[in-house]
Amino acid sequence: MSKSPPRKGSNAGRSARAGVGPTTPGAGPPPNALERGEVSGAAAGSASAALEAPRAGTRGFVWTLVLLGGLLALLFSSVFQANQVLFANDGPLAANAAACRAFPAGFRGIWQDLNWLGGSGGSGFPDLTYLCLWLLQPVGFAKFYTPITLLTLGLSAWLFFRRSGFRPAVCLLGSLAAMLNSDFFSYACWGLGTLPLAVAAWFLTLAALISGPRVGWGRATILGGLALGMAIMEGFDNGAIFSIYVAAYVMYQAWGERGSSTRRLAWGAVRTAVIAVCAAVLAAQVLTTLIGTQIKGVVGMEEPQKSSRERWDFATQWSLPKVETLGILVPGLFGYRMDTPDGGNYWGAVGQTPGWETHHQGIPRHSGAGFYGGILVLLLAAWAIAQALRKTDSPFTPGERRTIRFWAWAALISLLFSFGRYAPFYQFVFALPYFSTIRNPIKFLHPLSVALVVLFGYGLQGLFRLGLEAPAEKLASLRAHWKSWWATARPADRRWTRLALGWVIASMVGGLIYAGSSSEMSHYLQGVGFQQELADTIFHASLAAVGWYLLFLIVAVGLVALVQCRAFAGPRAKWALLLLGVVLVFDLMRADAPWVVHYDYKEKLATNPLFDLLRDRPYLRRVAVPNFEMPPQLAFFPNIVNQWEQHQFQYYNVQALEFTQLPRVPRDYAAFNKAVGSQAARLFELTNTRYLLSLAGYLDVINSTWDPQLRRFHVHTWFTLTNTLSGEITVVTNTTGPFALIEYGGALPRASLYSHWQVTTNDAETLTNLASPAFDPARTVLVDQPTPAPPSLLPTNATPVEFLHYTPKDILLSTRSDRPGVLLLIDRFDPDWHVSVDGQPAPLLRCNFVNRGVFLTAGPHQVEFRYEPSIAMFYVSLGAVLGGLALAGWVGLSSGKPAA
Repeated sequence: MSKSPPRKGSNAGRSARAGVGPTTPGAGPPPNALERGEVSGAAAGSASAALEAPRAGTRGFVWTLVLLGGLLALLFSSVFQANQVLFANDGPLAANAAACRAFPAGFRGIWQDLNWLGGSGGSGFPDLTYLCLWLLQPVGFAKFYTPITLLTLGLSAWLFFRRSGFRPAVCLLGSLAAMLNSDFFSYACWGLGTLPLAVAAWFLTLAALISGPRVGWGRATILGGLALGMAIMEGFDNGAIFSIYVAAYVMYQAWGERGSSTRRLAWGAVRTAVIAVCAAVLAAQVLTTLIGTQIKGVVGMEEPQKSSRERWDFATQWSLPKVETLGILVPGLFGYRMDTPDGGNYWGAVGQTPGWETHHQGIPRHSGAGFYGGILVLLLAAWAIAQALRKTDSPFTPGERRTIRFWAWAALISLLFSFGRYAPFYQFVFALPYFSTIRNPIKFLHPLSVALVVLFGYGLQGLFRLGLEAPAEKLASLRAHWKSWWATARPADRRWTRLALGWVIASMVGGLIYAGSSSEMSHYLQGVGFQQELADTIFHASLAAVGWYLLFLIVAVGLVALVQCRAFAGPRAKWALLLLGVVLVFDLMRADAPWVVHYDYKEKLATNPLFDLLRDRPYLRRVAVPNFEMPPQLAFFPNIVNQWEQHQFQYYNVQALEFTQLPRVPRDYAAFNKAVGSQAARLFELTNTRYLLSLAGYLDVINSTWDPQLRRFHVHTWFTLTNTLSGEITVVTNTTGPFALIEYGGALPRASLYSHWQVTTNDAETLTNLASPAFDPARTVLVDQPTPAPPSLLPTNATPVEFLHYTPKDILLSTRSDRPGVLLLIDRFDPDWHVSVDGQPAPLLRCNFVNRGVFLTAGPHQVEFRYEPSIAMFYVSLGAVLGGLALAGWVGLSSGKPAA
């Protein structure tokens, strides 16, 4: 492709001479696109001027790495203390330390055996998250995974801005804006480091796509598709959302090129198709896992429109109320986490159960994330949009202006979709095939955050061109300089300055009005569940957040105005860069600090007599927590047990009957519980639930209600709760309670050998039999496929089976019988389980609707159940990852040579 110099005096000429240019991650430039200034400086003829030399680029990367790493070390300094780990609601230390999640074995499949009867956990993916879990192990992962994900995001954003041909300072500040963005930062601190990693992969996708003129459009497109596949692998449905924006961007850029509409559409469609194929190949494992665990066999996921309409309330529960859009401007206005101290409690309505305002059923709110973008980020993003709308004298080239418009529209559309059930826009997305499986409309705030960071980069780049690259002028005084500039400023610049000043004034007026609403806010907060004292504290914390917002807004507007009027031009430019960086970092770090929560894991997970009892051969029985109404003075107990189930039970591999979270209900679970769930004794019997955690005083009620004839419930251990010196809650056994570990004598053994069985191939009939009082599950097991007829003897109680070895994915049993039988293992049936008898494969039976079993002949046997899911897709994804790394290395080594 021929390289033509930019026209003298054009915007493109200024860009090329300054070593900067627009981002064009889309269609390849047809003839004359370079001459029109519509490709990035990275793609323009003088590549040596558009980008730094490799050595300078390496130096910039190292300095960025040091600065970003240092800031993260400051924010997460607690992890360097012994026994201190970061809080994680999703993927906490205890859950990652469970035997079922051990790595590297987890790459060959995960069987989650700690809730209900077990279930498939998919398998580890060949991505950074599982690599960290494997290499760092659970404690190291709990300490360093969150900062690693944020550092990866920052460095990926730096590469994107550098590939865009932006100044080194823009690359650095853009990487800081991405890494410290409260959206990505708070999600990482909530335990969802997969989000910043997915966003990082999105930045890498864009970086690859804009490298087409330098490395070849084919290689760039393939790399972009593979990077997008990594975004899907890390981000699941977030990655899927990102892929829509990538496709729209490629098509948008293709449509903006010259040529016939057919040619432009074809070029965009080809690139989009290549990207989609490459992404699908790399994400093959996660796509098959999502279909298998999140769609197939899940209640409400496979039905078409009727089910989707019924799922509207559930799928849109986490929507952004329109008024909470202010949280993007003012961090802490609506609080932070639910439990943030000193009035920082979240008090908005994200996560509110639909209809809560009228029936007060469900939850009034639930949030663990923020969406603050940064005052300077928002200000310069708005400045970039305003400058891109200028018809003349814009600091941006036509290609840059087109790109800015795309990201502006992307930001607006993302915001509208994030409103979910609070606005009419999301219903159009919800109607798309399988889009109702994406639960949270609020996830569309992630593309909004990305768009703001990209627009911020463009704003910085344009601001530098206008205010820092002009010849330096001698400053008599700032006031005199400002008056001189204002007298000659272009109308668009004066108009922007007035708008920025109006923004400040409107914010100050709004702050004064808010400050005067103390009594109204206190009344409102009490009405949504806060006590008066806490309500007052929350309001004052919210008001303080407004004050900090006003301070940083005034500073940011003033600093941008000074840069725009060229007060920092020439040698003084370094001071502008320093001040902009200080404002950006301090603003975002003070907004991010409340999201960082840490604890001493050895104190939190310390054992006690109750845990010692339950963790002794925990695979022999399950534990349940009946949902009883508690006396007011003991109403805290269910919350304590819920914390045990999420942490201590996981850590000590205690197997519980309940799920702590179950957003997508498996079909077999729903059908089984519907059939027998109302009969507690039968449910406990069929699920090997031997222990209950409840109040000791409820024992008579339990026996008279659930087992009035046999009364097989009795207190095993009495205990009470107390606080340790560090404030953690622990158990002290006694003889008076008020709490008790109650034992149920009617629970079936975990594994039993039956001499009597009944073949029932109809699931409805099987469930009816299981729920029938006439059916005795201790004497008869129901089998769903043809099996040799049992001996013509009267049914007898099944005999327990000896466990020789137990791990979540490998169970070895020993049996002995003088007659044929069916071995029942009260674990969930899954076709990926395989069974062998005396080393020889045997047919796996589905017993009692949800359990596993195997037919045995008379005599002694060793029976082994092994969980062996297919990992073919793992190797497909791993191959794509390795291929992508190899291609990226090749491109990186040859990037100094322009593509043919």
